[in-house]
Amino acid sequence: MTDVLLYRRLYEKLKGDILSGHYREGDLLPSENMLKNTWHITRSTIRRALLELEKEGYIMRKQGKGSVVLPLRRRTLGLLSVKGFTQVVGEQKQPVRTVMIKKPMITLFPEPFFYPVSPAEKESGCIFLKRLRCVGEDPVMLESTYISNIDLPDFIHTPFVNGSLFETLNRVYRIEITKVEEDLRAVAAGPSESRWLVVPQGRPLLHILLRFFTSRKDVLVYSSLLCNTENYSVGNIL
Repeated sequence: MTDVLLYRRLYEKLKGDILSGHYREGDLLPSENMLKNTWHITRSTIRRALLELEKEGYIMRKQGKGSVVLPLRRRTLGLLSVKGFTQVVGEQKQPVRTVMIKKPMITLFPEPFFYPVSPAEKESGCIFLKRLRCVGEDPVMLESTYISNIDLPDFIHTPFVNGSLFETLNRVYRIEITKVEEDLRAVAAGPSESRWLVVPQGRPLLHILLRFFTSRKDVLVYSSLLCNTENYSVGNIL
């Protein structure tokens, strides 16, 4: 196996262990000697992997101490906000592209669902859509969205205003997003995520579950985001 492949394997393993919480803030990564003996690779290959992790802000290498894990950064894309992806990323002068995988459709909430839903929501069902979000040509997020299907006439046939779900809710239905709750975890990419995000199966992904509250208490928006943080990290700009 070439040094390049060995470096990538080590880099992916250490990054995955950090994202999954195996190594937490302040922990020391295994020493170069330990990695050399475990992986049977050269020090230059190890240092290349550690340098890449340091450049991406996952670790800090301290002379005489080793590689210290840093807090997971919340930066760059700033997605955890009451704004939508298009607005947030666009404000940062990043080129935005969205691929509609499944167009809006009326269906039932899946069971089990990742957030509790009210009896009225269960009865009325939801509007479901699935999108691939890209920054330039880089696919960064696979987004499944569920909207309470309560008094949203003709929503599935209404074109999005400027390509934005939130802007459509605001301008067409006079609904504003007021607050968001989130839950974050690390998961491994499965076959579908691997295909759409163009990553190997098993690659650690950041899984974000969001519940958006609106100016209409009976209408909520739920999103399940699977994020590839290889080139872009996710931040909180609230």
